[in-house]
Amino acid sequence: MRYRACLAYSTSDLAGSGIARELLGLLDAKPLRLERAVEAYYLPQLDVVLAGYEEDVLYFEFLDEVVDADFYLILSRHKSEAGIKALTVHHPGNPCREAKAGGKPLELPPSNPPLAKALLLSLRRAREEVGIEEFDVTYEVTHHGPTSLKKPVTFVEIGSSEREWIRQDARRAVAEAVVEALERTPVECEPVVGVGGNHYASRFTARAFTTPEAYGHMIAKYALKSLAEPALIEEVLTTAATRSSVPTVKLVVEKKLRRAWREAAARVAEELGLHIEFV
Repeated sequence: MRYRACLAYSTSDLAGSGIARELLGLLDAKPLRLERAVEAYYLPQLDVVLAGYEEDVLYFEFLDEVVDADFYLILSRHKSEAGIKALTVHHPGNPCREAKAGGKPLELPPSNPPLAKALLLSLRRAREEVGIEEFDVTYEVTHHGPTSLKKPVTFVEIGSSEREWIRQDARRAVAEAVVEALERTPVECEPVVGVGGNHYASRFTARAFTTPEAYGHMIAKYALKSLAEPALIEEVLTTAATRSSVPTVKLVVEKKLRRAWREAAARVAEELGLHIEFV
């Protein structure tokens, strides 16, 4: 059976499995058997399957082989030594020379800009409704596995430590945001790729809240530094712009980047017929 989406999580992930439990409390669910899944449910209201697997989310490279869905949404923890309370959205991929957390180097799966934007907006609303204003709501840049999936894949996460992963109010906020985002997707938006910035993509997040821009892959400044060579940067940016569920229309580039990197981005924009905006 083909599903609109697969909402996948690791059964050993406190945040992901907790969000899944909240979803089961919000929606009607029909248990089903799904290859390789420890537990699985069909959620008819959203036409999605909710599936838990033994593997860690970083290694969900097998999803294309075990479930027939238009796209994937991974429910997950976010870990940071800074311990910032956060609800985050991002696309996986390794835009670097090394693969330190799953996947392959220099490989990006398709992004899903409309879904990521819908999640970002819904998380902000759910945070207020649930009363956890101390949590930041933010994009993260493209990072970690899985990287080889052929269908669009997006992560929604609770961060940044076990104290937050086990909070029922945080889990409920994410579950409510997931339901709302899936009900309102697709949204009218301007699909873009972000170039530069920090890990939490603060500038791109702010722009997503105040403009029609919907970010797919975001290639952080530290990733550009890892790539270094303009030709390799062009290769990664071309992949970022072309591996998307909807056509990319613009590159949004931090103007404080090195001149060689900005020029590489400009060449990619020209080659692909995209607008480019320096911010």
